[in-house]
Amino acid sequence: MTNTAAHNTVLSLDAGFDRSLAWAEGGSVRYLVTNVLADGSPASAALVPALNLALCIDVSGSMAGEKLEAARTTAIAVAQALTPRDRLTVVAFSNTADLLLDACAMDTHGQSRAVAAIQQLETRGNTNLWEGWLLAAERVATAMNADRRASHRVLLLSDGMANAGVSNRSELAHHAGELLARGVVTSAVGIGDDYDEGLLGAMTEAGGGRLHDAEHAREISEVVLGELLEGRTALLERTTLRFTIPLSVRVELVGAWSHTVLPGAVEVLVGMLLLDSPKRVVLRLHCPAGNPGDEIVIAVSAKGVLPDGSSEVEALPVKAELQLALGRDNNAQSRDIERSDATFTAWRAAAMRRAIELNRDGDRRGAKHYLERELKWLEPYARDLPGTESALAELVLLLRRAGEELDPRLSKEVFMSSLNLSRSQVDLRKSRQAPDLISKLRR
Repeated sequence: MTNTAAHNTVLSLDAGFDRSLAWAEGGSVRYLVTNVLADGSPASAALVPALNLALCIDVSGSMAGEKLEAARTTAIAVAQALTPRDRLTVVAFSNTADLLLDACAMDTHGQSRAVAAIQQLETRGNTNLWEGWLLAAERVATAMNADRRASHRVLLLSDGMANAGVSNRSELAHHAGELLARGVVTSAVGIGDDYDEGLLGAMTEAGGGRLHDAEHAREISEVVLGELLEGRTALLERTTLRFTIPLSVRVELVGAWSHTVLPGAVEVLVGMLLLDSPKRVVLRLHCPAGNPGDEIVIAVSAKGVLPDGSSEVEALPVKAELQLALGRDNNAQSRDIERSDATFTAWRAAAMRRAIELNRDGDRRGAKHYLERELKWLEPYARDLPGTESALAELVLLLRRAGEELDPRLSKEVFMSSLNLSRSQVDLRKSRQAPDLISKLRR
């Protein structure tokens, strides 16, 4: 079902369960799969909204050498790719944050100023990620007054842990969410093997953007320029799904989405939508008891904001219905293979991510026990789904290694793979769009 809006942008929704019946005695677990898709004609170059962008660049000591040189070269390439309608802010951070360029229009003079500012980048000190991100966010928010009809973004580049200033993951994510509510998107590039993917992942999920991994310095330009291109071609930003749920039903979100639980509702932030790139959200429902024939109805709505912030686009709401049934009818039913496969993919991604988080935080026994429990239920669920063997093999191999200290690079590869799977997105690194995790887990 669709609803047309300004700029020829259309937002559509579909939602349905992996099985249509649940046991009337209670205790059934069912999965609601929702797809949200933006469609329309990509804007011409003249209609693409202006960009109000801040590059927030880590210049702590660990960035010295090839990484800082690649970041410098990439930042110059970004400045030269922008137009006179666009504004660029450059912030460097280590122990403290320095404003090198403040919301400068990228005409010929502005580009020259940007290049001169970027060439000042020099390494020093520790990683006060909070102060750097906050300064960049403040300058973008201030520059919004110059052009409300623009896309407002902060892109954070860092190779290390936040070891000065505010470093709590939840607090940083909260502030990124508050900034998004003002219309500013946060994305990030983690560089090398020592950055905190959990922290950057939480900030970008709450901030409506993306986390990118750049293992090698040469990959910094690929993901930064790819992020810039995606922002230029986005049909919607700040897209949110709202699920209205009966109070008798307990629900869990399956996957890496920033979300808010409200009385009788769950709101899920799916962020930016590109042409022909649907996002899929899966909810796990724990069904109550009732009378045969009773229905559990979930209402789903969606809305997003045009990149220039001029208006919202809404989809026509849809409803998904689950009927309570006698045991014999419930047991005899078939299931929707496509939605079951989507559930399996989201579930597997969530299990990978959680196991990696526990392992990285030092709870290796907890990581092992968690995967054992998830596989106990996930393997039977996947039994008649085609093509799930290799995906299950990845989880089994991860289980075998979950009790040991994992190499930081392997942790990041598994984390990013789970993130991309869960959020239906591709890795923007040219050589990394299909990582072979099985061979890496076997090492």
